[in-house]
Amino acid sequence: MTAKFKHLDEARHSAVELLIAALSNAPSDCKMVLIEDLYGKLRLVIWPGGAPEDMIDDIRKKLGEEAQGAWSDDIWTVSKDVSDADKFLYEDTWKESKPHLDESRLRILDRYRSRGAWFYPMDKPPWGKPGRPSTKRPPIVVFYSFKGGVGRSTALAAFAIHRAREGERVAVIDADLDAPGIGTLLAADEEGTTARWGVVDYLLERALGPVDLRDYYHACRREKITGKGEILVIPSGRVDSDYLGKLARLDFEPPRPEDRQNHPFFMLLQDVRTQLSPHWLLVDLRAGLAETAGMVLGGFAHLHVLFGTTSEQSWRGLRLVIERLGAQQVLADKQQGDCVMVHAMVPRAPELSKPATQRFGDRARDEFTELYYIESGPDNFWSIEDLESSDAPHVPVPVRYDEVLADFRNLDDVAGTIVESQDYLSLTNRILSRFRGDKR
Repeated sequence: MTAKFKHLDEARHSAVELLIAALSNAPSDCKMVLIEDLYGKLRLVIWPGGAPEDMIDDIRKKLGEEAQGAWSDDIWTVSKDVSDADKFLYEDTWKESKPHLDESRLRILDRYRSRGAWFYPMDKPPWGKPGRPSTKRPPIVVFYSFKGGVGRSTALAAFAIHRAREGERVAVIDADLDAPGIGTLLAADEEGTTARWGVVDYLLERALGPVDLRDYYHACRREKITGKGEILVIPSGRVDSDYLGKLARLDFEPPRPEDRQNHPFFMLLQDVRTQLSPHWLLVDLRAGLAETAGMVLGGFAHLHVLFGTTSEQSWRGLRLVIERLGAQQVLADKQQGDCVMVHAMVPRAPELSKPATQRFGDRARDEFTELYYIESGPDNFWSIEDLESSDAPHVPVPVRYDEVLADFRNLDDVAGTIVESQDYLSLTNRILSRFRGDKR
């Protein structure tokens, strides 16, 4: 009887279960790395330690049975007879791979053709998290949603406006390169004027040598909007006949940690900090699993503002981000990436909004308990003990849907509505609370 065909997901799952079972009966110094290559083929590296010699042959046979066509039949054994060069390569493979949640002696290594930033370990922001916002060390805050059309850019603009009206200078980077909008929303004037060049131009041209940042931003200094402050905006770039060609030339694959300071986006953050001296640096990210989102969510920010709705589609994507900021960091012995949850598009009618906010809050609590919080530990980690805290990451800030903000000509028409909105004020205060000397 022919064995039932296994899809790649099923083959990988079977292989993982088999290897965990094998390790449970192996000596404590035995460890393994399961590699899934560019074509979905599975390969294995084994440090057998004191395991019996026939264990490897048994694993090879069973993997052929369980993983079927996905199994490559390649096993590399790291023994005392292996050359120093090969040992270095295998140890590098171990370091590059991710530990399995249920068995620390098993690690998984994915090889991929694109979106590498989503898989690369998170790094630290270009400068330390400030206790309070300052022009020396402005907080880097990114705004992200897995699904589009949830008011992410409007919420970013609302926060920028609130801070500008307090007399602060806010810098905004439009990293939603596939569907830009915040640059136009926060235009220089009522006619929608923006900088001639923007992020895509900077990322291409900065790699060629020093540039003048003044070419890449415009200033929103309209008292009706910003009061006494100002918002300096680096748009994505002018979306014209040349834009797509420039976008297609960009490389968002993550650099090696030692080369990170030479990455153009890293340089952009540094140039904004040193040349514009903002109190805040806000980044609007592309929705979904875009390459730019993966890169920026890979450790560039001090705070991640995550937008979601009650829909299952929204939560499926948010789970990936919450796990990346939480459990994956903890597994690597690193502090979680700090975040604020926003429940977007909340119905205004009380009979609809109350059950919706209850469902969203319950789901957020469950997801963060599973994927983000630790059981207990250092005070600078978010833990299960924080579940009852009113400003913990899983506690959402509800932002109700407003018909006025769904269709307006320019920001001048709705600036008053935004400023007077209690929802946006609550979100502003939640973000501010993360930078008031909080140990996290």
